[in-house]
Amino acid sequence: MKKITVLLIAISIVSCTPTTDLLGDFSRADLENGGHNRWFTKNYEAHLVNKNIVSQIDSLFNDIEVTIYMGTWCEDSRREVPAFFKILDSLDANDHVDRMIGVSEDKVSPDGSAKKAGITNVPTFVFSKNGEEINRIVEFPIISLEQDLLDILQGNGYKHAYDF
Repeated sequence: MKKITVLLIAISIVSCTPTTDLLGDFSRADLENGGHNRWFTKNYEAHLVNKNIVSQIDSLFNDIEVTIYMGTWCEDSRREVPAFFKILDSLDANDHVDRMIGVSEDKVSPDGSAKKAGITNVPTFVFSKNGEEINRIVEFPIISLEQDLLDILQGNGYKHAYDF
């Protein structure tokens, strides 16, 4: 009986061990295969891609580069980043993500790029063309990730939630 009790305690300690937050540059594989895979997979599968809007995005996305600033500790990042990757998968455009950068709760990245990019909320998806930022989605989409992305790519005057 004593061995069973010790085993149960050990199992509960291991299963409740917090996942280490990712800081600095990391890859999608770090989210899918590491300790973050539970929330990544759950939210990836939960997102229903709007195929009608994605079909309109497809031809506009060719020369776009994306930098994602996120916090693995952040619920908004945990919801929006997997959904964004599901959209990219439907576009076959995963190579468009140049960098994923994990930030602390104070929105600080080890290399200082978050401060340089003016990151105040996460996730922030920065869209660039030819090395120049064209727009960004900050913390949450205004309509939906698909529609906001389409509005950005069509140059429809998109303003994120903190663009006053």
